[in-house]
Amino acid sequence: MKIVEIVKNEKEVIKYIDSISFLASLFDVKIEVKPMPIQVDIRKTFLYKWGEEEGEKRGFAKGKQEGLKEGLRAGLKKAILLDAEAKFGLSKARKIKKLLEKINEINRLEKIKREIIKAKTWDDFVRVFRNHK
Repeated sequence: MKIVEIVKNEKEVIKYIDSISFLASLFDVKIEVKPMPIQVDIRKTFLYKWGEEEGEKRGFAKGKQEGLKEGLRAGLKKAILLDAEAKFGLSKARKIKKLLEKINEINRLEKIKREIIKAKTWDDFVRVFRNHK
């Protein structure tokens, strides 16, 4: 017997589909779906809603992680430019700004940050850009 032959209300059909899906998952039963004379919006079923919530949680976590990385990149670049300006002057800092914009690897930015602290001269510092191509 088909659910749609027994139940005519869409909300009730969705409730039955949710229940059957849940029970089938418990017993590893395959559900065979055939075309029905009524249409049910799958987005209203609990499995869809659960999947949507899980997807949103994962997306949020991934977005947060990417945001933290981007913030770290921006912070390192800003710190390098401030150090360069303090140590070598504004005109020298401007020269490396374009180079820094192209670098996105956090490890490389950290290396550059360490090198600017150790560098005694401008040439010592810019060597870090030349040696990594």
